[in-house]
Amino acid sequence: MSERDSGDEPRRIKSVGTVSDILRTIQFQDAPTFVDVVDAIDLSKGTVHTYLSTLEAEGFVTRDEGVYRLGVRFIPMAETVRNETRLYRAAREEVETLARETQEYVHLTVADRGREVTIEERRGENAIAMDYHLRMREAPQHLHYTSTGKAMLAHFDQERVDRIIEAEGLVAQTDQTITDREELAAELADIRDRGFAVNDEEEVRGMRSVGAVVRGIEDDVAGAISVTAPKRRLSGDRFHTTVPELVMQAANIIEVNLETAVLDV
Repeated sequence: MSERDSGDEPRRIKSVGTVSDILRTIQFQDAPTFVDVVDAIDLSKGTVHTYLSTLEAEGFVTRDEGVYRLGVRFIPMAETVRNETRLYRAAREEVETLARETQEYVHLTVADRGREVTIEERRGENAIAMDYHLRMREAPQHLHYTSTGKAMLAHFDQERVDRIIEAEGLVAQTDQTITDREELAAELADIRDRGFAVNDEEEVRGMRSVGAVVRGIEDDVAGAISVTAPKRRLSGDRFHTTVPELVMQAANIIEVNLETAVLDV
């Protein structure tokens, strides 16, 4: 169950939900066939075939040698979503600046349905692990084991944090991942005190990141920004002081950009 499924909800159109389930199946399965989609969706073969044929005719999926993939029609739609996001417009230059200063990967993320989604990234001169960062863009990540995710969790109200944990759990990504609720609560309190969050090999062994929350114009959580690098390069003062200061500075500048953009309207 996702965060959006908790509590009272308005009535929904079942066919739209079915389309969403089919698209997610195609997105997250490796080269799914018609049989794979049928197995994942609790509907008859004929009904699934009708949905797939319609989605293919509309350009939302493609079929090649019996394998289904998402269609390129989603690309301009995704660009429109990102370009119309106020946080992206306020942060894109600062994301690029931070990547240049640190020479590492920089991510700008938002929380969506109990997980985090990357809406912008920049690759610094020394950045590595491109496949890992590609996977981050393609699939929403759990909040409790990324620095940006923990930075946002630390500034959500407790009811929202509880709802996310109940829906998503505290899955162990590595042996360093926090999987205990009390330990996570203590970590989130520390993040609020020091102003930044860290991911110390909690998502990928050998990788660290430092993240800071970006507050919105109404002091809500707009998103978060982070720097990710190999442990050997993100260590000592660079891990505990230098990069955190740069990340928090970037977050502050983005907040100012959000505020001034509203004043300019």
